[in-house]
Amino acid sequence: MQNERLYLGIDGGGTRCRARIVNASGDILGEAVSGGANTRLGMDHVFGEIVAAASLALEKAGMDDSRLGDLHAGLGLAGLPLERERKLAHAYPHPFASICFATDAYTACLGAHDGADGAILIVGTGTCGQAIVGNRELSVAGWGFEVSDIGSGARIGRAAIETALLAHDGLANQTDLTKQVMGKFNNNPEDIVAFAETARPADYGSFCPLVFDAEAKGDAAAGVIIDIAVQANLQILRKLTAFGASQITLMGGLADQMANRMPRDIADQLVSAKHDAMHGAILMAKQRERTAA
Repeated sequence: MQNERLYLGIDGGGTRCRARIVNASGDILGEAVSGGANTRLGMDHVFGEIVAAASLALEKAGMDDSRLGDLHAGLGLAGLPLERERKLAHAYPHPFASICFATDAYTACLGAHDGADGAILIVGTGTCGQAIVGNRELSVAGWGFEVSDIGSGARIGRAAIETALLAHDGLANQTDLTKQVMGKFNNNPEDIVAFAETARPADYGSFCPLVFDAEAKGDAAAGVIIDIAVQANLQILRKLTAFGASQITLMGGLADQMANRMPRDIADQLVSAKHDAMHGAILMAKQRERTAA
């Protein structure tokens, strides 16, 4: 086992970093999870979590940290669409035998279609579309809650709060949803302002289930909010299709909700993921090794 070629696949998201170690045959030797690894958290933090997850995975595989230098690592990281983050990642010292980077959406797409052509739309707290067709790739959205990700759970939750405030001020119709949301803030707009001062995307996303529950009961405000999200995600899916992707996988916490609302031409292209993003990161590491040979 000492001379066995080892590969590390990392799926680094905003809330957790997942690691998997496999041998050349693809047998899973160990897996582990550590804290968030979005590059916007800072490279010291990100690589600390990556190494921590890799170390735990080695332990699960019956090995110790002396084998970190034997790992050929593929890293799929949130935050890498930004060029400044890619430059920082490439320049950062690491303990691995080799290393390659991509966005977490790219490795998720590789994994979902097992390296074949295809596309994904990740729709959860945030959104991000990714297509790989031949030697071409396309990424759509995923620029962050503040300026992008219109079809995401975070934006749905924020829209619910905005609508509730409008209704409270008599600028929109009150519905069961707006009353529920205001109730979460003691019917006090000042509590919403205090919430917004420190709220993160996941905090807004926590209101998303209320919106879907209300829509299922015919709530008009909820219906409008969800329709905006569906149309935003449909635009991304049509863009991926126009790029040449003939099969698309929806991923993330809102995947089923969105899949059920897609028109027939898109629904017919939806397929289940074959593998996860860690598998995709390992495929990427192997591809890099073959290219470099």
